[in-house]
Amino acid sequence: MPRIFSTKDGFVPSDFLHAALDHVTAAQALFATDPSHYDSAGYLAHIGVELLLKAWLLEAAGQFEGIHNLQSLYAQLLVAHAAPKLSASQARVLEMLDQFEQLRYPNPLQPTEVGDSDWADIESLVDFLRRSMPTAIPENMEKTQFGRKGGRVLMAKKME
Repeated sequence: MPRIFSTKDGFVPSDFLHAALDHVTAAQALFATDPSHYDSAGYLAHIGVELLLKAWLLEAAGQFEGIHNLQSLYAQLLVAHAAPKLSASQARVLEMLDQFEQLRYPNPLQPTEVGDSDWADIESLVDFLRRSMPTAIPENMEKTQFGRKGGRVLMAKKME
């Protein structure tokens, strides 16, 4: 039985969205560099979309299951929270991103293919999900003070 995470535990939808978007922009940056970074880019894209869906579930239901399967998370939004149906191409991207979770532990016997050509479809899906989610989530994220994220203050260490 997966653990249930909720707003009662202090989790905030806009914090999840903030982290999600940072992971997605980091994935974009890595896809723009070198093929040796594509595994990291794909994995970050997966976790970025995962946190985006969990932000939506936190807002809509006040909780989410501690699972990582994007198709299952989106199915919960479809069934109980009036999320729009994905197109066939969007569903394929979600399925591809679910495979990218395996990039955490590369397996030479069952390799996961990932490349920079995947980025455009990922970006399109993320844009669709952002436009479809409750507007309160991004509105609350925009109210966050610059330099703060998830209850922390972000700082660059002074170099000497």
